[in-house]
This record gives sequence, structure tokens and C-alpha cells, in this order.
Amino acid sequence: MRDTPPVPPGLDACGCCDGIKASTPAGLSNRAGLDAISYRIGDYAQFRESLHAGLSSPRFPELAGLRTRNADDFTLGLLDAVACAADVLTFYQERLANESYLRTAIERVSLQEMGKLIGYRLRPGVAAETWLAFALETPRFAPAGLPPEPGAFVTGIPDALTLAAGLKVQSVPGPGEKPQTFETVEDMAARPKWNAIRPWLSEVRDPGPTDFYLAGMRSNLKPGDALVFVDPAFFSQPASNTHWNFRRIDSVETDDASDRTRVSWNGALSVASSGAGPLQVHALRKRASVFGHNAPMWRSMSRQFRHGYPGGKDATEWPDFTLSELAGHIDLDAVFGEIKPGGMAVLTRLGFNTGAVVPTGSVGAQIGGAAIFDIVQKPFTGLYQVSSVNDVSLAAFALSGKVTRLGLRDQGLSKDFFDFVRETSVYAQSELLKLAPYPVTEAVSGPSLQLAVSPDGFFSGRKLIVTGLRDSDGSRLVHQATLVEAKPHQNGALLTITPPLPATLRRETVVVHANVALATHGETVSQILGAGDAGRSFQRFELQRLPLTYRGAANASGADSELSVRVGEVEWAEKPTLYGATAAERAYVLSVDGQGKSWMVFGDGVRGARLPSGVNNVRARYRQGLGQEGNVGADQLTQLMSRPLGLKSVSNPVSAQGGTDPEPADQARRTMPLGTRTLGRVVSLLDYEDFAMAFAGIAKARAAVLQLAGGPTIALTVAGQDGAQLSTSNPVWNNLLLALKASGDPHVNVALLPCQKSTFHLGLKIRRDPAYEPKALLAAVEAALRSRYAFDARALGQPVMQSEVIAVVHSVPGVVAVDLDFLYGGTAPKAQAQKSRQTRLLAARMHASGGAPMPAELLTLDTGPLDRLEEMP
Repeated sequence: MRDTPPVPPGLDACGCCDGIKASTPAGLSNRAGLDAISYRIGDYAQFRESLHAGLSSPRFPELAGLRTRNADDFTLGLLDAVACAADVLTFYQERLANESYLRTAIERVSLQEMGKLIGYRLRPGVAAETWLAFALETPRFAPAGLPPEPGAFVTGIPDALTLAAGLKVQSVPGPGEKPQTFETVEDMAARPKWNAIRPWLSEVRDPGPTDFYLAGMRSNLKPGDALVFVDPAFFSQPASNTHWNFRRIDSVETDDASDRTRVSWNGALSVASSGAGPLQVHALRKRASVFGHNAPMWRSMSRQFRHGYPGGKDATEWPDFTLSELAGHIDLDAVFGEIKPGGMAVLTRLGFNTGAVVPTGSVGAQIGGAAIFDIVQKPFTGLYQVSSVNDVSLAAFALSGKVTRLGLRDQGLSKDFFDFVRETSVYAQSELLKLAPYPVTEAVSGPSLQLAVSPDGFFSGRKLIVTGLRDSDGSRLVHQATLVEAKPHQNGALLTITPPLPATLRRETVVVHANVALATHGETVSQILGAGDAGRSFQRFELQRLPLTYRGAANASGADSELSVRVGEVEWAEKPTLYGATAAERAYVLSVDGQGKSWMVFGDGVRGARLPSGVNNVRARYRQGLGQEGNVGADQLTQLMSRPLGLKSVSNPVSAQGGTDPEPADQARRTMPLGTRTLGRVVSLLDYEDFAMAFAGIAKARAAVLQLAGGPTIALTVAGQDGAQLSTSNPVWNNLLLALKASGDPHVNVALLPCQKSTFHLGLKIRRDPAYEPKALLAAVEAALRSRYAFDARALGQPVMQSEVIAVVHSVPGVVAVDLDFLYGGTAPKAQAQKSRQTRLLAARMHASGGAPMPAELLTLDTGPLDRLEEMP
């Protein structure tokens, strides 16, 4: 190359060659671990400088004559345009290079295409799910004999209704929300009596040991009244004393709210129903004595009278002093017209034995005369059935009057009472009492429900929603359960559910909804995709209504699309890829482009069958809607979009759960490599953790082997998207557990645990660079701390170090020094009152306690104001 000819004297004053040199291509150097790489060999200024340097370069002698450097020169303008073009090209080249690496890519489509290289599909999001409780109209009829008034009684309301899948329900949006549409995904047989079932609050049973209940409050019973409890077997075995009990009332209590009366007594009953019928309770309204009970004492009569009385000379009591002159009868001391034949009568007496103490000499006691006394025996009671009632006039034992004579079925009457006139009391005028059911107040708990409803129509697998107040603190519980078994009971039905109730509920607050169906977020759409063309390879069609609904599933991705494609009348199957599909296989692939549009791509006749030609013969039926916006609160889904005859209302007693947004870029970067480690199977401990992390709806996971009561168990602590707390009622939880069992060893014990979310507090002072504005710098420090200690940036079981906090603050431009005053955990008032500066805050890791697994802890910065954030004085 020739040297540049020398510049003639006097022509070097322009300076056009001074300081000009080539600046491109610029050197590239990128260390590992960067979030963005440098890949530009130059920018506009550098390219312009290099082009200008080339004008003076000896490599281009043809340009030596171009000595002007004025910007308005055409040649200089052309170089400027080239520099602009090179600047644009290198900018996009750098962007393309960044989008080619997992760590540096920011476009979702880039991550999506990189994922395809390893068989990974970005998680599309999942639709929320909930259980809907429906209420049916109760059929109403006009009173008998009266014509129905117009509009007063709707005819044709069924007493049973089958609600087909696809019934639409819309939410009532809260502030800043949009209405969300849900659809039932299963058929359901419903009945009005299943709208809101109560447990039985009373039950029919024999009288208790010391009390019973009467219907109404006008029993006219009072303390001291007599009762007799009779087993119906008594009437066939009247001589038995084991079939009845006699008691005196101790207290009578009325219950206005329940319209019943409680009667109690002392002394537990020993009689019970023997199977001949329910135990009978008779109130004995009258108490009487026997005729002659008040006769003068025989010894008080004159000696002349006694000796002159027939048979009374040597007697100690009135001769023929018995209950009645007729066997099997008893004469009362007055007339009792209310006593009727067929009733019951109870006789009671105190037994006496007359004895005398006389000296025997065996102990040397001296007694002046015989000591005569009565020994009181145990009271004796007898139950008799009244066979006849007559009023008679009597004159005996120095008494006279008209009395009532009762004929009794004699089963030991003469032996037990006949000679005990003074000691016997008679309770008669029996009235059979109508017993009321006993109130049932036992709390409801465990897997058993006692419901006041017929078990007809209840089959295993039916969904139930149980609501009520906890017995411990009165808080409301809503529990989703599945029916295992329903058995008939005299009071209703005995139901067994799974899972059992997690807490004990107050019986009077329990309500069971049995008209329940599963519903998911999304609205059904029918679309004619277009006409098939057998001459086209990989023909594709676009879905018009997005986002396409995906439901949670127990597979590796955790989701399945709600899309059905038919060509003619034949349904085609969705596949993850057409690779490996046969030429005749009716299959298609669902793909998403860079604009988020969903396309269905069909085969080319080699990898999957081509579409047959036809007019609008390709149709799709799918559902639209998914994401976290579907996680509506309890009792928000109340708007029926269609109302079959007989359907009255609907609600969701439990909030919708499981709705997750499409996988964000940051999440995809973490989960994309996990699939290459698990390869769709779960073997090692790390596999369990990776599999869970890649599952739709799971944001964080940590696995550990714990020695539990059931043996070695793989415990897996999980956290939902954006820190959502997962539980057994969440579909993500259940689908993950099933997927782990299906992809791993089903005999390995696996326990899922929701993460334990905890917060910590801190306070600090900073010294700033005077060049920075104080308010903006303090805001930047707080933003850096909240970003570093937010949910997305933290790991399960990760501690918080004092040195780490200081390093985060120092990373903010403008911070010269940091003074950390407070660093402590806990939200309780005691913890906040005892502010301290800890060297580190440890987050609990998974461990076993008392044979039960304990979850890992997630430490994040408390969302409230920092305890202190100010400048140093």
C-alpha cells in the first residue's frame, strides 16, 4: 500500500487528520453470571469515528483527495447514514444474542423457543376451581279445595332436577375487579331438600336414666307427682317386677323455644324396653289411701268393745282389717270418679315387723319388762292394671262412707298388700304421656354426620359442603368433603365423609349443602375454524377467543387444555409434538406464537394426517379464561347466567382456588432446566423438589427425608404463586400429590406441607453522598431492601444475615455508610417491644416433631414501615 503523499506546505492547518482512529470493532468481554451480555462491536459514534478515520487511512489512497469534513458534504452524509445503520444492526444483534441465552432472555417467545429445544413448554396458567352450592325451588301447591291464584303458585316445579355440565355462573366483582364466568364441569342430581340440611337436633329414644321430655308445656306435672315407667312386656308378664319402675318427680322445666317440658327425678331407671315396644310413661294423677287407714287403733278401743267385737278378743288389730272384703280388690278412702278401667295403679307401703327384747341371761342384762318396737323395712311397691272401678258404701272399723273400689289384676296383691291397710298408699288415675324427642346437643366432629334427611339418593362420591362454627372459638369453618357411605336411621341418615371434619363444630350451627357441583373458571366457546385442505401440509388455524382455559391435572406440567377439535364428526387428538406421529394419525399440535396467539397445527401426511378437504369442516369447542383473576372470594359467584325451571340460586361457600397466571419469564428461567434433570420421572430427593418446582401453580419447593411415625417419608414444603398458601382443598395440592405418585414409586411415603411464612423487621441509618437528594436516596434504599427480601427473591429455609442487609444497602448508589440499628423477627407485640439487632435470623428447616412433619420457613421483610430509615446526624 502506498504512503499518503505529503501535504503541501500551508495546507495542514485544517486538522482533519488529528486524533482520528478506528474504534470498531470494539472488544467484547462478559464475565459469567451476568443478567445481560454486551455484544455490540460499536455504536453510532464509534462507527462514525471509524469511517472518518478510514477517509485518512493510507489503505484507501483513492480517498486522499477528499479533504473536507463538513457534515453537509454528501460523502460525509453517506458515512453518517452507514453509522446509523450499523448502530441499529448491532443493537438488534445484541438483543438477539441476549435472547439466545436462558439467563439473559427477557422475551417470553425466546424462552418458549428455547424450551422447545429441550421439550419444555412454558406453563400456560391454570383456571381456578371451586365447589358451587345450588338451591332449588320447593314445589308449592294451592290449599286443598281452593283454586290457585294467578301467579301465586308456579306449576311444574320438579321435586328433583338434573343440572347438566356447562351451567354458567358469574361473579359479583369487588372494587377494581371484573366479573368472572365459571361453568360446572359435571352433571349433578339435585333436590330441594338437599339445599341446606341440618343435623338432627332431637332424637326419639326411651326416657333417660333421670329425665325425659314431654311435647308441649301444659303437662300439669309438678314436683312430687308420681310416674310409672312400663315396658310393654309387663302386660304379658304382670307378675314380673323387672318391667317397670316407679318414681316421684323432682323438677319440671319448660322450654318455650322448643315447646317442650323436661321432667327429672332422682334415682336412675333400671327398666328398659325389651323389644315389645317403646317404654311407656304414665303419670299417676291421684294419690289415695285405703279405706280404714284412719281407723282408730285397735288397742285404743275399750276392753269391752274389743271383747265384744267378733274375733277381737285376742286380736292386736281390727279383725278382717284388709284392703277389701273382696279378693283382688282395693277400697279407697273416698270416691275418685276420674279413675277408669284399663289404667295403671301403683301401691306402695312401708313394711313393719313388731319385735320384743327380752332378757336371755347370756350377757347379764336386766330388763324390767318386754320392750316392744316396730322395725321399718324397705318400702315395697307394686304395679297393677285396673280391671274394674265401682263406687260402694262401706261401714267398718268404726268408719262409714262411700268409696271407690278398684278391681286389680291380682299378681300377688293379697300377699304383698292385703293386710297392710294403714301402710299402703295408692297412686291411680294413670295418663299415658306423649314423649317428645330428646334434644341432641353433642358437637359434630370426625367423619360422621347425623343429618335430618332421608338417605335416598345419596350415593358414594357425592360432593358435600359442611359449614358451621367451631366449638373452640366460634370462628366459621367451611369444609369440602366427599360422601363415602349413607345409612338410614330412625332420625334421618348417618353419613360418612372424607376427609373428616378438621375441627369440632357446634351442632346447632352446622349446615350441609348437598346440591354441590365442581365448577372451573372459563366460558365455553364454539368456533368454526375453517375448511380443511388435503393439498396443504401443516395447515393451521387460530383460536379467536383467548386465553385458552387450562385445568389443573395430575401430570408432569400440572395442566391440560380444555380444547376439543373435530373434523367432520371425528375428534382429533392433541399431542405435544407431531414428531413420531404416523401418517394416518389424526393429531394436531397446539402452539403459541410471539404475540400470544394460539394456533392448531395439523400434519403433513408423513408426521400426522393431513386434514380432509371440506367446507367449514374443522370445528373447535374450547373454554376461555384462566389465571389468578379467577380466584374469587367466597360467596361472590351468585349470578346464574341460565336458570332452568326449579333452580333458585347459587353461591360458592368456599373461595375459588388454584388459578395461576401463565409462567413469568423469571420463573421460566428457573424451571426450564429442571425438566432435563427429572426427565418426567421422580427418583432422587432432588427429583421430588425439581418436579414440584416445574409444576403449574408451585413457585417454591424444598424436599427432605424425615423419620416419621409411618417410617421414612419424603417431606415436601411448597408455596404457591406469589406466595399463595396451599392446602388440601386446593386443586394444585391434590394434583401435585397424584402426579408425584404417578411419576415416582407409589410405595414411597410423600407428605406435602404448606410453607411457614414469617416476617422480620429492620431499622437503619445511612450516610449519603452529598450529590444525592436525601428523599430519593432513602426511597431507593427501601426499594432495594424490599426487592431483595420479597417472596420471589427468597428461598425456603434461607436465613437473613446482618452482613447481607448491609451489603444490599451499600449496593445503592449514593450510600457512603450504613448503621444497622434493628434486625429481629416476629410480629407479636412482645417481639416488637423488645427490638434488637441480631447477627442473623435463622429460618426453620423441615424437621420432625413428635412424629409429625414440620414445614420449612420462608423469611420475608415485613410489609409495614421500616422501624427506622433515616440519615446519620
